[in-house]
Amino acid sequence: MKKQWRLFLCGFVVLTVVLAPRLATAEDSSYQALANHFFEMLKAGKGAEAVDYLMGTNPAMKKVPDQMEQLRSGFASLGPMMGNYISQQKLIETKVADMLVYQHYFVAYERQPISVRIEFYKPAGKWMAYSLQFDTKLPDSIQQQADNNLRTDTQY
Repeated sequence: MKKQWRLFLCGFVVLTVVLAPRLATAEDSSYQALANHFFEMLKAGKGAEAVDYLMGTNPAMKKVPDQMEQLRSGFASLGPMMGNYISQQKLIETKVADMLVYQHYFVAYERQPISVRIEFYKPAGKWMAYSLQFDTKLPDSIQQQADNNLRTDTQY
């Protein structure tokens, strides 16, 4: 009986120490899988389809077809306007109450970089895209931020 108890205890420890954190991480990072697939589609030159995929996780988006079409059109035009997709780098990620995630990406295209912002929301245990936007004025924003950080005193 003691041997069975030890076996049970060892099994329980393995499950709680090794597997439980992995399962929790898999659930918590499922929003990242959505973002990764979105960027893979962008890389493949499928901007409109990438928007459909990501925003299709949010049933409320069907109620705003004009906004969806504007997003689809904007992301579809990135390749022709900016050249080939090169890469993306997450600049910041902010989580609120394990239910809302804000991500800001630097996305490199052949001709210029852009900024992509995605918000994910998990109201009932499943992540969905809540907001998606991009900005082609990223170089201007960087320049403005750098200029704001200029030292105005003459002592260096």
